[in-house]
Amino acid sequence: MSNRVKTTLALITSSLFYATADAEPATDLPLWEAGLLGLSIEQLAYPGANEQVQRNFILPYLIYRGDLLRADRDNVGLRAYKSEKLEVDVGFAAALGASDGDIDERAGMPELGTLVEAGPRLRWTISDNIWGSRLRLDMPVRAAFDVEDGMRYTGVSFEPSLFADVTTSRGLSYTFGTSALFGSEKLTDRFYQVAEQFATNERPEFDAKPGLIALRFSAAISKKFSSKWRGFSFARYETVTRAKNQHSPLVVQNGGWSAGIGVTYIWARSAQTVSGW
Repeated sequence: MSNRVKTTLALITSSLFYATADAEPATDLPLWEAGLLGLSIEQLAYPGANEQVQRNFILPYLIYRGDLLRADRDNVGLRAYKSEKLEVDVGFAAALGASDGDIDERAGMPELGTLVEAGPRLRWTISDNIWGSRLRLDMPVRAAFDVEDGMRYTGVSFEPSLFADVTTSRGLSYTFGTSALFGSEKLTDRFYQVAEQFATNERPEFDAKPGLIALRFSAAISKKFSSKWRGFSFARYETVTRAKNQHSPLVVQNGGWSAGIGVTYIWARSAQTVSGW
């Protein structure tokens, strides 16, 4: 992995993975905290693939809960608006890449580099207490860029997501979610297009279309062991059944799992606290 990719992941990984169990109760929290994140993740190379991409990280993380600038367990970016029920922010996300050697069906085709995504997100807190859980709807729209190809623009994604967050009195937090991932034609071309020069007898030419990429179902759990240590794990199942490009020769199976486990250590935190998070 290149230094550029490592640097990018160091900046955003805490918001992508440490934050998968974002079900902390509404209380006063430190304005900032810093520490270390250890993570092992195994994910599908892309929706419909039967190959996994596995990575292990030990990275620094920073959480900052400012009124405008934020880097928290759920996003990295700028908060444009917040009310009791609605929030609008501009943030980042990422997805691991894979080489053609990782995926037999893509042999001889361009590699799938690490993606960084940026764009606005609307969050609607539907209820703070439905059967003891917080129910929220996230609607992010993000432009994707390939880190390993000079930040080349690779399309737009839209992923409306419904999450239920539950926190128990024993320091356990759970998050359950479902979402539908849609992509522009440029993004779906990246995963499912087979151009004429890459077509073979086993891999016929295919023209990818924009639309539904996958349906996703996720669950995460985190546990606060002490004031310094927290552990977490997460799993996601995604299916391309009924997806726009489910008949691409690059789709090998209809569904597959991604999962990860990690731990965080809080090295320092501010004495100043903020509320409303």
